[in-house]
Amino acid sequence: MPTSNTITWRSRGMPDSQPKSQTELIDFGSETAPARLSYVERVVHGGVSVSRCTLQPNARTEIGATQFAVAIHEGPPIDMEWRLPDAREIERRRIVSGNLHITPGDQPVFLRWTSLPSLLVIAIEQPFITQVLGEAFDGKEPTFRTQIGIHDPVIDGMTAAWRRELAERGAGGRLYTEGLGSALAVHVYRTYGDGLSRPPPVIGGLGALRLRRVVDYIEAHLADDISLRDLAAQAGLSTHHFGEAFKASTGTSPHRYLVERRIRRAKELLLGAEQSIAEIALSVGFASHSHFTDNFRRMTGTTPSRFRIDRS
Repeated sequence: MPTSNTITWRSRGMPDSQPKSQTELIDFGSETAPARLSYVERVVHGGVSVSRCTLQPNARTEIGATQFAVAIHEGPPIDMEWRLPDAREIERRRIVSGNLHITPGDQPVFLRWTSLPSLLVIAIEQPFITQVLGEAFDGKEPTFRTQIGIHDPVIDGMTAAWRRELAERGAGGRLYTEGLGSALAVHVYRTYGDGLSRPPPVIGGLGALRLRRVVDYIEAHLADDISLRDLAAQAGLSTHHFGEAFKASTGTSPHRYLVERRIRRAKELLLGAEQSIAEIALSVGFASHSHFTDNFRRMTGTTPSRFRIDRS
């Protein structure tokens, strides 16, 4: 179970002499960063964004996000104060690397800190959340209270994948990011939600006909920006159940399968001399020559140009 690995001090509510705090909602989906926030790196796919950013000090503003957001602290320890909605007490805690904050969209919380925290933020738009939760919890959408400064081992494991995607911008980025976003949302609402039952497990795989439809769709759209929703629609399943069923049928995730198929098709094209490597990269769904080369080397241990030369 998620735990807090720091000590909490509490005091009575703020003195009446203090001025009322202002409210600020940060839109992590916007291309333009607000004045309080500086982006270092950022990737956006559909309704899911992952950002590495720095925040300016905050004296008394109530801060939230317009999206469901998970913020993982990455820098040196900072001292933070906060007061949750409807609470009379202020909590104080030293936030260390790996501690995280989870907030529903449009629900600001009083926060105060004096340093420049560095964060990895995963933000998910509400329509994406609504769809995933409706599918996972049989049409019901649970709620949860804001969590500040907690430690969650499951999200720890996911964080490595988010960081890798941010650094590498791997093939099938949209499919990969949406899959991670779905898993993150279900975990948060399952763990911190209001007591709804766990999503039912997927038993068995897709079945031969459904799997064939999905595989054929992937083969016909290797050059396209395929989303998890696109593939789930081919199988007639929700995005949440599709990912689990596909892995049960194939032994791999939809994203991994897509990358493998793109690399395999690229190998076939590299055996001919009709297309340049840059043209092949675009024809199988990679954004650029360098993007293709990085993924090809990762999957095969060699570069596209060396692969072509060795087989010419």
